[in-house]
Amino acid sequence: MARPSTYDFELCKQICDEIADGRNIKEILNSKEEYPIWNTFRNWKNEYDELFTLYVSSQQDKAIALEFEIDELRDELKSGKIDASTYNVLVQTIKWKMAKFYPKVFGEASKVTLEGGDKPIQITFED
Repeated sequence: MARPSTYDFELCKQICDEIADGRNIKEILNSKEEYPIWNTFRNWKNEYDELFTLYVSSQQDKAIALEFEIDELRDELKSGKIDASTYNVLVQTIKWKMAKFYPKVFGEASKVTLEGGDKPIQITFED
């Protein structure tokens, strides 16, 4: 069976549901022959605003789903299945991903202040 090349929003919704559950887009696309290849999906995402919006929303949901993964790792740490060092590396990696997928919620907060008037503008960054 050939991979689809004609845009199908219903199919894209299925794919984005899997993204929202925490899976990687390329892993999802490779998992089923009825899914398009990555280049096709990427082109659709860039061409169709409805898919772009859905994809971004799915990535944000994925960040929230990753919280569950952190909780699972915490339980593994408590039960002794993984050591603290491994836990730390995995959690830091997941937190980084969460901040990239949904920076508004999980990213580092920054405050930008502009002051001016008669003077040159001064920019101050606060973390």
